[in-house]
Amino acid sequence: MGKVALSKSPTTQPSRVSNIVWTPKQYEALSLIRDPANKHVMLVGGARSGKTYVDTSAICYRAQHYPGSRHLIARLRFSHAKASIWLDTLDKALRGQSHPSLYSKNETDHYVKLTNGSEIWVDGLDDKDRVDKILGREYCTIFFNEISQLSYETVTTVITRLAQNIPGCRPLALYDLNPAGELHWANQLFNHGLRPDGTAVGPGYASLIINPYDNQTNLPEGYIHDFLESLPDHKRRRFLLGEWTDPEGVIFQDWEVIDEIPDEVKLHSRHTNGLDFGFSVDPAVVVSVWLNGDDLYVDERLYQTGLTNPAIARLIKPDNGPPLIEGFLWADSAEPKSIVEISQHGIEIGGARKGADSVRAGIDWLLSKRVHITRRSANILLERSNYTWQTDPTGRQMAKPIDDYNHAMDAIRYAANEWIAYGMPTIEPGVRL
Repeated sequence: MGKVALSKSPTTQPSRVSNIVWTPKQYEALSLIRDPANKHVMLVGGARSGKTYVDTSAICYRAQHYPGSRHLIARLRFSHAKASIWLDTLDKALRGQSHPSLYSKNETDHYVKLTNGSEIWVDGLDDKDRVDKILGREYCTIFFNEISQLSYETVTTVITRLAQNIPGCRPLALYDLNPAGELHWANQLFNHGLRPDGTAVGPGYASLIINPYDNQTNLPEGYIHDFLESLPDHKRRRFLLGEWTDPEGVIFQDWEVIDEIPDEVKLHSRHTNGLDFGFSVDPAVVVSVWLNGDDLYVDERLYQTGLTNPAIARLIKPDNGPPLIEGFLWADSAEPKSIVEISQHGIEIGGARKGADSVRAGIDWLLSKRVHITRRSANILLERSNYTWQTDPTGRQMAKPIDDYNHAMDAIRYAANEWIAYGMPTIEPGVRL
């Protein structure tokens, strides 16, 4: 790239760039990136495998060799993107590509400007204003860092900006992650060829497993043996071997993915809906659920940020076309004003009843059910893969969930609130708070 060119085949001896030794596995990753047939390339594997450095170096190479091009490196949390990319990996990759006199760093807006007019931006996707700014620019390359934390909707929205037209520089989407659960959308997309809606993806998707063993030359002596190989089995499988497995302490396991809710279930099951309010950072979520004995069927109907209450109502009950859901809608009773505003659009909605420790009670109830979830419910599956029990400072698991990745989980609890506490719901028309 500059010194390790994407257009060249792997050498028999690794090249040393800024004290980084390029290994055969990393050259293999570069081969996927430079292959013009690949439009989406995912590097998946354990900790300290070099996958983020490879992707970042590819971006630096493209910025250097295609004047005036623009590139984005994005992660869910901007604070994480700043710490891991802006203050660490990007500096290393830049030193491997260019002399410091050929670029400058804007520490306010967090982008690199090359003397040839190219730009490399580092940003987060956890804030509506940030996302709006990202969507206001076009790019030749977008690198989604640690996509285990990103929703499919977010990725597909941002990727619409992969539209900068620079001669010779093909649009390219890069992804990396420490592998999440097998149900994660990235595993389904790259390894099974299926989008969340069940449709098959076309050509242009490539992935590679790259693990710490493939990067030993660049790691401290004893790091793998002393710190990774001695991890508990669950963490060792994920952070050393790069296996698709849920994070340790994930609350909900063994959910079955189905293509759609069976007609028989719709005809002979108790049915209701749940709504969790959101706006700038947190999404508004609508779910539909069906209960048949100990079987709970879940379908994601809405998962979107930036929606006002009238906008949510219009999506649920549009002026033209069928309604988004059928039946009653249960919402967070802590937001009575929002419930009233939704009801003013002719939607039957009420506040979910909350008792003492209602979150834990709802979790315990869900754990007692066999959950079947539609394939298109990608955001709920993403939450499921990241919704874990809290740990204390010693790492011991606590009987309390984290306060994150819980928007759809809350909507499911609201939908099922009367089943959880009171048996069969009694629904009256109008607003119930």
